[in-house]
Amino acid sequence: MRRFEGRVAYVLGGGSDGPARPGEALPMGNGRAIALRLAAEGAHVVVGDKDLDRARLTVEHLQTPGLAVAVDAADPEQCAAAVAQAEEFGDGRLDVVVCNVGISGRQPLKVQSLEDWELADAVNVRSHWLTAQAALEGMTCRGRGAFVFVGSTAGVFSSRRSLSYEATKAAQLGVMRHVAARYADRGLRSNAVVLGNIDSALVRREFGDAGGARGSVVPMCREGTPEEVAGAVAFLASDDAGYVTGQSLLVDGGVSAAWPSPPRPSSEEGIAR
Repeated sequence: MRRFEGRVAYVLGGGSDGPARPGEALPMGNGRAIALRLAAEGAHVVVGDKDLDRARLTVEHLQTPGLAVAVDAADPEQCAAAVAQAEEFGDGRLDVVVCNVGISGRQPLKVQSLEDWELADAVNVRSHWLTAQAALEGMTCRGRGAFVFVGSTAGVFSSRRSLSYEATKAAQLGVMRHVAARYADRGLRSNAVVLGNIDSALVRREFGDAGGARGSVVPMCREGTPEEVAGAVAFLASDDAGYVTGQSLLVDGGVSAAWPSPPRPSSEEGIAR
């Protein structure tokens, strides 16, 4: 498919900071997989990352011309400047904006620190609305544009682990809905993918290579992949989702559909699965 032929996309958080999967030459995070998928479908992709070398590595593997830009998502001025660079790269055109950048936290309410809270808010929420705000004028002038925010099931269901992460991921979905409702009549769409257990570079860096244990709680009995995330993002960003806006697409292997229950007995115990 070439759904993005002639279009320009900006992926905030398009590098990959973490170990590769076994046998994988290029460490694959969600942002990198998204950039590669959009380029494979014809988009010219601008990749933003705090580490310029990580962004450049993504661009080196794109199938179309691309641009790497350095952007610290915690810096408001850099968020706006990166969008300006993306528009310049596209000769004033920017069709798709994917806000993928995010940081995790591990502090519950009792020990939640102000520093951790403020950093999570700056990266997981503020950078997203500032990026959308910077792209807004150009998109509304052209009468079209698509935003996709990469969220987490932690913004919908509590993991009981990190207050700052859960609260900011919930707020991120609020930003997505506001853009959708406010600017739908001006040709803009805004949606989110809400991710469950994904075998991404960030997850491996933060929580180790324990994919089997993480996948065991998923009805599909495995973790998702960054490439599967990229497929969902590409759908929401494309004209195939032309009548879809303000929606949170759960990409979680069925976790949100299942009531918590003990592990299923195996067939060896005499119960058919």
